[in-house]
Amino acid sequence: MKNLTALLKTTIAAGMLAVAALGAPAIAQEVETDTLSISIGPDLPFLVHIVAKEKGWFAEAGFKNVEFKTFASGNLAGEALLADQIQLWTPGNLPPVSMAHNGIPVVILGTNAVSHGLEKIVVRKDAGVENAEDLYKTKLGLLVSSTSGALLANVAKHYGLDAAKIQTVNLTPPEAMAAMANNEIQGIVFWEPFPYRAVKEQDGKIVHTGTKSFFAKNNGEEVPVSNNRTVWVASQDWVRENPKATSALVRTLLKAQAYVADPANRDEVLKIYSDFQKQPLEMNQALISDYTFTPKADQAYVDDMAAIASYLKATNRIQGDAQDVLTYTYTEPMKAVDPSLVDIEGQWKP
Repeated sequence: MKNLTALLKTTIAAGMLAVAALGAPAIAQEVETDTLSISIGPDLPFLVHIVAKEKGWFAEAGFKNVEFKTFASGNLAGEALLADQIQLWTPGNLPPVSMAHNGIPVVILGTNAVSHGLEKIVVRKDAGVENAEDLYKTKLGLLVSSTSGALLANVAKHYGLDAAKIQTVNLTPPEAMAAMANNEIQGIVFWEPFPYRAVKEQDGKIVHTGTKSFFAKNNGEEVPVSNNRTVWVASQDWVRENPKATSALVRTLLKAQAYVADPANRDEVLKIYSDFQKQPLEMNQALISDYTFTPKADQAYVDDMAAIASYLKATNRIQGDAQDVLTYTYTEPMKAVDPSLVDIEGQWKP
C-alpha cells in the first residue's frame, strides 16, 4: 500500500494523463450516481466525450449508464441542463456567460477546446462578396444567440462596418444550409462542420474565419476576431449534490482530453469519432487543426469570457455590470488532478 501511495504521488507530479488513467477506477464505487446524460453535437469538440465513452473511461469512473443526447439548439440543451435531463453541457462560451449574467445557476468546470478558428463566414460564389463591405449585399444565416453573432460583430467592427446594416436571419445550421442552397440567403456564419459542407456541397467560399481574412484586400492576413471556446458546464445544484461524481466526471474528461490532444493518438481518435458520428474521416482530418484541446484556467480563458460578456452588454442582452467569469468557474476538481492546469483559480464553491 505504501508503494502504491508513493507511485500515485509520483504520477501526479508527472502529468495529468497518467493520473487520470490510474485515478479513474478508484472512484468507481464512490460516486453518488452511476448515470450520466451528456449533450453532444455533430462537431469535433465532442471528440473528447465520445472517446471517453467508447474507451470505457466513464464506466471505469463509476458511470455505468452514460447516455448522449442531441438538441436542435443550445437554448434547448441549456433548459435540459437546468431540468436535470442532462448533467453535462459543452456549448460555446456565449450561452453560459449569458445565463450566468441573468441569474441562472450554471457553473463552468473547465475549457473543452479553444477554437478561435472554428467559426467561418461562407458565402455563395455568385453573391459578389470580395471584400468586407460586400457583406451589406447579402443575407447571412446564423444563430443570433451563439458565438457566431459575436464573430460577425467583431468582423464588422474590425473593418469599420455598421453591423446593424448587415442583414441576418436567425436559423439553425440545417435550416441555413437549405436556405443558402435555395439562394434565400447568400451566406452562413457557423462553426464546423457546416462551413466545410457549404464549401464541398454548395461550392461556397470562405471569406473570413475567426483568425484569418480571405477578403481580396487582405487575403491571408491574420485577423483575430473570435473568442470562441467550448466549455464544460453543469448546473450548480447537480455539482453541490454530487461532489464525488463531479470530481470523477472532470477527471474522466481531462483524461480523454489529454488523450485526444496527443498527436500520437490522432488517427485512432478520429476514426473512433468518425465511425461513431457516421461522418467522413477525411472531413474530420481536415478540421481537427481548428481545435486546441486544453482545459486550462488561465488569463486567456478570462479574456475570452470577458470579451463575450462585453459583446452581450453592448447588444443589450445582459443588464448591469459584467460579472467576473471566475465567480461562476469551479476549478477545484481540475486542480486536484493537475495543479498546473489552474493558473487562475475559480471563485465558485459548492
